[in-house]
Amino acid sequence: MSGKIRLAGLDHSSAPVEVREKFSLSESARRELLRRISPYVEEAVLISTCNRTELAAVCEDDPADLLRRFCGEGDFFSLSGEAVVERIFEVAAGLHSRIPLEDQILGQMKEALAEAQQEKVCGALLSQLFRNAVTAGKEIRAKFKTLPHESSAASAACTAAEKFFGSLDGVTALVVGSGEMGMTAAALLNERGAHVRMTQRRIRKDGAQPPAGVELIPYTSRYEAMSVSPLVICATASPHFVLTAGEFADDGAKRLMIDLAVPRDIEPAFAARPSVTLIDMDGLGCGALPETFVPEIRKSLDANIERFNEWLGMHECVPYIETICSFAERELAQELGCGSEDERLRVKEASRVVMNKLLFSLKKGVDIDMAKICYRAMAKAVRS
Repeated sequence: MSGKIRLAGLDHSSAPVEVREKFSLSESARRELLRRISPYVEEAVLISTCNRTELAAVCEDDPADLLRRFCGEGDFFSLSGEAVVERIFEVAAGLHSRIPLEDQILGQMKEALAEAQQEKVCGALLSQLFRNAVTAGKEIRAKFKTLPHESSAASAACTAAEKFFGSLDGVTALVVGSGEMGMTAAALLNERGAHVRMTQRRIRKDGAQPPAGVELIPYTSRYEAMSVSPLVICATASPHFVLTAGEFADDGAKRLMIDLAVPRDIEPAFAARPSVTLIDMDGLGCGALPETFVPEIRKSLDANIERFNEWLGMHECVPYIETICSFAERELAQELGCGSEDERLRVKEASRVVMNKLLFSLKKGVDIDMAKICYRAMAKAVRS
């Protein structure tokens, strides 16, 4: 079974933002893709974020072929078996994030798992893998929470802005987008002394309000607010540019524009203006983790991966154990001459308890690979 776990996709290390944005999928698009690929896989989970689109699947063939078939041509990387398990755990740990140890990926992975389960295309194997990986990611962040690092793209954007201006105290800032990323950026800017305006196109379903001191303005007023804002941060879920050079005349004012969206919110043409500094997700990363922390993170990850592999080994043994238990139940019921349905049911329950104790004790005496061989041999014997 482990050999049938496969993964294909692209991320910020393998594809630039102009390529990634072509494969960035909304929730409805992710669900539609899961439904379309379901006939071709046993299980699947799809992660699509600013920095990655990755399809994990239990299947015979390379899921890259499914991505090409239903999403378009792309230079996707492909992994299988143990490499997939390691990849999922490392992604959850934030080791493949542009901002190491960032927090948002954990929520994105939980959301991806929930979507796959709701679309009934995710079974026990990938559910366990993603749950274990998210748990490991939480443990690592708790252990290294004192490590000085950016925890999100929004915090990295604020740090970049602070370096650009020298200080954010008194800087007028415009945040376009009032989703989670926009809210976070607005709050951080406000904490650092900026005068913040944030656009809102519609009332949030969760009723979340901006932090005290952040002014909400209509989305349609974004260009007017931009004209008096040296700092502009965009973070919407729009599939198109929300700020275009053609709709905002070059006023010659020094301006830092940071695009936290994929697909991008800010038209790249702004970068051609001498007065504008434009930073997108590919220009926003933080430095690598301190070398002294990497071995400890790796050690924690390896321990969690080992626990998952132990579960996987037993999971692969379950069909053999079921075959052996069913055989024992039938033989015992026949030997005892059980006549009524009630007698057969009680014998079945008692037999199952005894057989489970006998069979699972085998795992304690030998390693999982040897146990698997034994279970397989016993299952084969009772079938003959």
